[in-house]
Amino acid sequence: MDEITDLLSEKRLAKYKGISKENAIACHLFNCELAESFYSSLSYFEIILRNKIDKIFSKHLGDDWIFKDEYIIGRNRDNMKSALTHIKDTKKSSKDKNHIISELSLGFWVYLFLPAYNDVIWKKHPQILQEIFDGNKNKLVLEVIFSKLNIIRMYRNKIFHYGSLLTDDKNPPARMHNLIYNTIKELNAQKLLKQLKAVDTFNEKYQKGKRLKYLK
Repeated sequence: MDEITDLLSEKRLAKYKGISKENAIACHLFNCELAESFYSSLSYFEIILRNKIDKIFSKHLGDDWIFKDEYIIGRNRDNMKSALTHIKDTKKSSKDKNHIISELSLGFWVYLFLPAYNDVIWKKHPQILQEIFDGNKNKLVLEVIFSKLNIIRMYRNKIFHYGSLLTDDKNPPARMHNLIYNTIKELNAQKLLKQLKAVDTFNEKYQKGKRLKYLK
């Protein structure tokens, strides 16, 4: 047991005390299973979001919008710098738009909805927001869109940094899974959503957790 607690850390395992009659190691292992079940939905979400944004931005701002400094502002300066550095390190072409889009972090795409872009994009082209989220027929509010996308971004970071999903009362797994799916629906990616459902293992893992009393 000393090896396990030393290498996983007492602090990490302490999060799971009291969740169930099973020991903390079992909870930790299930947390890994549950996190893994999010990989498909998060991957689909990220790819759909960035490609939908690029499609609509290209229509209204020009196909070369990603190369224009006026659209690389605020937090996204660092995101673009990191992407270009990685492209250079992997000897890809920084003039290839597809390389840049695939290298940019999820944060870049989410930060496009920050107030910093109001004068640059959203006030000049108010129709863009509705065209990106054309699966949502209700009135869209930029601040609400950013908040929703940023919650998903932070949850993604929690998953990829081995955070505990079982003890997150603010954003429980089922709620987050629904949020990801609903956002993909709002992006109007119905055909891709059907493909996602065919490979998504979340419900299976979630029900397992309920049976073992790892989830409320």
